[in-house]
This record gives sequence, C-alpha cells and structure tokens, in this order.
Amino acid sequence: MLKIKNLIVVKKKKKENIIILDNISIDIPLNRITLLIGKSGSGKTTILRCLANLEKGYTGKIYFNEELIININRKKRSQVFGFVSQSFSLFPHMNVINNCTNPLRVVLGLSKKKSLQIASDCLEQLHMQHYAYSYPHELSGGQQQRVAIARALGLNPSFILLDEPTSALDPENSNNLIKILKELLKTNKGFIISSQDMSFVSKIKDRIFFLEDGQIVEHYDSVNKSIKSKKINSFITAI
Repeated sequence: MLKIKNLIVVKKKKKENIIILDNISIDIPLNRITLLIGKSGSGKTTILRCLANLEKGYTGKIYFNEELIININRKKRSQVFGFVSQSFSLFPHMNVINNCTNPLRVVLGLSKKKSLQIASDCLEQLHMQHYAYSYPHELSGGQQQRVAIARALGLNPSFILLDEPTSALDPENSNNLIKILKELLKTNKGFIISSQDMSFVSKIKDRIFFLEDGQIVEHYDSVNKSIKSKKINSFITAI
C-alpha cells in the first residue's frame, strides 16, 4: 500500500508563491489502476514527480508499506516506483536491449548476462523482442512506449507511474496500452496514471481522482459503487 499524506508543493514565480499541490492525501493500493485527471496545471504530473523523487521541494509524507519513501535508498526506491515519462526518455544512442539493460546494471548492479535475460523477458512480455536491436528513432510512438514500460518492468517495481501515456498514441495504440495495463495488473503491480485523455480514462475507469487547482475535489472507485462523482462523469463525457 502506498500512502500520500498532506502533500504540498509551492513554486515561486515572479516573486509570487504559487500553490501547485494543496494538501493532497491519497491511499493507493496494488493491483489497481489509479487515474489522476484534471485540466493542464491541476497538479497531476507533480504528484508523479514527487513519487519518482524528481520533485524535491515538497512537504508532507509518502509511505510505502508504512516506510517513509525519503528513508529508502536509491536501489530499493527503484523497485518501488518505475516512471514512464510522457516523452518515454529512451537513450537515442542505445538500441532497445541496451536501453532496457542499462538501469539493471547501473542501479541494481546486475551482471551483463542476468541483465540481458531480464530485459529480454520484459521485451517479450510487451511483444517487443523482435525489436531488441532497433534504435528508438526506428520505432513508432507505441513501440517506444512499450520499450519504456519494459525498461521500467525490468526493475520489478511495485508501482509504475505513467505521465500522459496516450498523448503520442493513435486510438489503436491507446487500446493496445489498455490491454497491456490490464494484463500487467495480474502480476501484483499498481499503476498511477496522469491523463487528460478522457476516452482512455472512460475505458479503464478503475480509481479516479479529479484535481482542480492542486486539490482533489472528487473521486470515484469502481469497486465501491457508493463513491460516485457527477463532476468526474461530466468531465469524462464533455471531452
């Protein structure tokens, strides 16, 4: 279980303090897809950046299994969160297999042989094994995304964070991503996704948190049907 408690992020812009996140508290379980939705600038990506340790200037606490994230070392943290950015962030000078083995060798210190085995297994899981020696520029957006997910999976994180994962995908690849996510849920992982793609959100509609001005204003849970939101439903259907 992941717990976010009283998360606050304030940025200084033109000598004025701007509240990006305003006292966010969420419990996020494994084996579920947690969606963060809202307009651009509502704070969705900032939450992911805090979890991924890319946002340093926050107050509040983040726990994984009752342990404070800030007390977890780099190696262990990499096995809590895997982050797939909106641009996928693949190394352009490395082929697919080397993109996937790099964090295994650098972060976990695994041997070349072991890294290759894990990376190959993850690429096969994402149906990308035939592109192992291709370079990122030779792949489509959907293929690059699958490589980025395979790279994250290699570290075997409990949660995978995806920032606007459908922004560069056509409808067919967006549907393929949904199939991949649902299949990976069977491996005891959780997903935390920021998105403005309401077609994508409506097809998953598992756990949804609607953000406005850095605050969670409404939420929905597909398991607990008593937690419903007119605002979320209208936001999904309006776009």
